[in-house]
Amino acid sequence: MARCGIWTNRSVKFAGSIPAVLVVDDNESLGAALTAALGQSAMDARFVASGIQALVFTRHWMPDVIVLDINMPRHDGFSTARVLRRLAPTRGAVIVALTALDEHEVLARGVPVGFDGYCQKGGTPDDLIGMIHAMTHA
Repeated sequence: MARCGIWTNRSVKFAGSIPAVLVVDDNESLGAALTAALGQSAMDARFVASGIQALVFTRHWMPDVIVLDINMPRHDGFSTARVLRRLAPTRGAVIVALTALDEHEVLARGVPVGFDGYCQKGGTPDDLIGMIHAMTHA
C-alpha cells in the first residue's frame, strides 16, 4: 500500500487471540493475495468479492477490521460502510478504505459513512498491516 492514514480514534479490542479481518474487493486476485498476506501477519483474514457478500458474511462471522474497496459494482464501498455501521455486530469494527482513489477523493465521503482510515492500492501490504496493528489490541 503506497499511502495510509488513520482518520478517527476508533480502535477495537479483538475477542480472539488475533485480529479478525474481512477483506472486501471485487478484484478477486488482489483480495485473495491481500488476505494471504494478512494471514501471514498473525491475522484471521477472510475474503469476499462484493459489498453484498460482506453484508451476508458478517451475519455469521464478526470481523474486528473490515478492509473495504470503494469502486465495486452494485454496492460500492461507501454504501457498504453505511450499512455496516447501522448493523449491531459491525457497528464497532474498524473500517479501512482500500482504493486506487486519492485520499482527498475518499475522505469527504468516507468519514460520514463510517470509514476510520484509508490505504491506497498499489504497493506492498506492509503499511496496511501496520495500520491494522495500530488500531487493534488484545
